[in-house]
Amino acid sequence: MKIVWLMIFPLWVFSQSYGLKELIVSAHTSNPMSEASILKTKAKSKQIEAAQSAFWPTLDIGASYSRVNPNALISPGEVARGYAAFKMELYDGGRKNALKRSKIFEYEASLFEQKAFFKSLTLDIISRYYTIQKLKAMLYALNGQSQELQAQLERIKKFTAAGLSTQEEIDKLQAVYEENRYRVESTKLMLETQEENLGLISGLPIKNLKTSFLNEPKRITFEVFENSKILQAGADVLEENAKAIDAGYKPQLALQDTYSRSHYDDLKNAGFNAEDLLLEGQNEVMLTVNMRLFDRGKMKKEREALLYQKMALEEERSHRIREQEMNFKLSGSNLETIRVKLESALSALKAAKSTYKSVVKKYEVGLVDNIAYLDALNEQTLAQARYKETQYDYEIAKSVYYYYAGKDPKEFVQ
Repeated sequence: MKIVWLMIFPLWVFSQSYGLKELIVSAHTSNPMSEASILKTKAKSKQIEAAQSAFWPTLDIGASYSRVNPNALISPGEVARGYAAFKMELYDGGRKNALKRSKIFEYEASLFEQKAFFKSLTLDIISRYYTIQKLKAMLYALNGQSQELQAQLERIKKFTAAGLSTQEEIDKLQAVYEENRYRVESTKLMLETQEENLGLISGLPIKNLKTSFLNEPKRITFEVFENSKILQAGADVLEENAKAIDAGYKPQLALQDTYSRSHYDDLKNAGFNAEDLLLEGQNEVMLTVNMRLFDRGKMKKEREALLYQKMALEEERSHRIREQEMNFKLSGSNLETIRVKLESALSALKAAKSTYKSVVKKYEVGLVDNIAYLDALNEQTLAQARYKETQYDYEIAKSVYYYYAGKDPKEFVQ
């Protein structure tokens, strides 16, 4: 049974581990903020439907009851009335059309916002994922250094007991060992923090992560950010709202048909039947037309205010595009820089390993002191961590490059 469990356990652990793409997909589908973004878009869709319904005629029904005391000779003391009113706007100067187009642009902006949110969420997940990998690499190096320091402490203690070393050397090694232990615990805390945050965003357990990489950038073309498209959609919304205000200066034509039924009570005896003078049922058809002639420029100024806001958004959009182009160029240069850094880090790691092997042999036979040994050990530890860190920094840099190219980094995860 034990052998079977040992065979099954690695498969079970692997099944509970997740790669970068799985984390991103889970975050896009289960993260409450993702759901909130989707619901906002649905709300904008319903506003378009509401604006479309404004073109249809309206039908209202109502009722009223009144009691007057005292009442006039031919005026009933009690009146109960019910009515149905049909109304249709025949012409409004294009106001409803403008408002509908405004809602369509708002909906488009919400789609861009949703897409931009998902892209930024992907970028955040990639950054946290590789930060976790960097911290794990650092933790591995620090733990290796702790084991090496512990072994050397045990060796020096034996030498001291035999009179071949001093307490001062033990104290120095112990201090370095304790400092390294603190760094281990500090790194563990940072690692736990990143894992908890990534778990919160993705909705998945983060203890076991599969190795994931991004494709190498090749022939990547530039696309404008969704944020710039949002600004353009916002400018279009303001323009349509300005047209809706401008429609207020045009004639407004409406048709209304109201049918009412009334019941009267508490009629005074005036020597004749007062009910003959009162109508029980009545149908009223009314065609109205009105036009704003003077408002001291109120609507005109409101329209101009919206147009100035539109112009401001267009200027901001132009700046955002130039800013994105700049960051796209810089992120490409950053990739080249990290590639060079990666080669340098690999060379430094090879040199540090070679130096450490040489120094540790000399240290064990007493040819170098513990300071030289500790320097060599620390340099090897840092070189290992730097190389892994540079590898993961390169993956993060690739995601940033794709992001500023206007792409979704998720599409380039292997």
